[in-house]
Amino acid sequence: MDAETLHRLALPASAVAFLLFAMVLPTARLRRRTGQAAFVLHRRANPFQRVIGVCMGLFILGLTAWSALYAALGSERLGVWPVPDAVRWLGWAVLLAGLVVVLVAQVQMGASWRIGIDREPTALVTDGLFSVVRNPIFAGMLWVVVGMACVTPSAWTWMACADYVLLVSLQARLEEEHLARLHGPAYREYAARVGRFLPGLGRLEPAEVTA
Repeated sequence: MDAETLHRLALPASAVAFLLFAMVLPTARLRRRTGQAAFVLHRRANPFQRVIGVCMGLFILGLTAWSALYAALGSERLGVWPVPDAVRWLGWAVLLAGLVVVLVAQVQMGASWRIGIDREPTALVTDGLFSVVRNPIFAGMLWVVVGMACVTPSAWTWMACADYVLLVSLQARLEEEHLARLHGPAYREYAARVGRFLPGLGRLEPAEVTA
């Protein structure tokens, strides 16, 4: 099997693995352990949260469709740029590392993990990966998206990276406002010392976090 065929088979397999291990199984695990629903976007009164949620869902579906098209059509027909094999293998390393970060962070969140902002109170998680960055799940997902763009570099995949950064930046700010209202000084102190997506970057001054 040549490298191109391997990439074409592995990309949709990785997309299915992401959906299964990062979405379906954690949702089932939360329901089994707590009886709570993981998907809470529909409960939020803020319509902007719902718009972001729909966009994120479409984004994930788009990446899944891209991986399937790549498997079916190959690089040339999708306009994938020719790059050295080293770039593609680096992309796989970044993608897999991102998936590991997402899975570990979900486990560390425990019963606090949700898809969206829950109107019900959840505990503030500040240990493990959350002691390094405030949003390790979003950060890990960015690694996955960047890795996919390195495996299949094109105008479409790099625009997807830019779209993802915009979406999670907006979502993170909504979550920050929610957590500041919910946890008060504890969250404000945490946000002032821990970066948003990268260690040390995106730390908030207490006045920036709305109580």
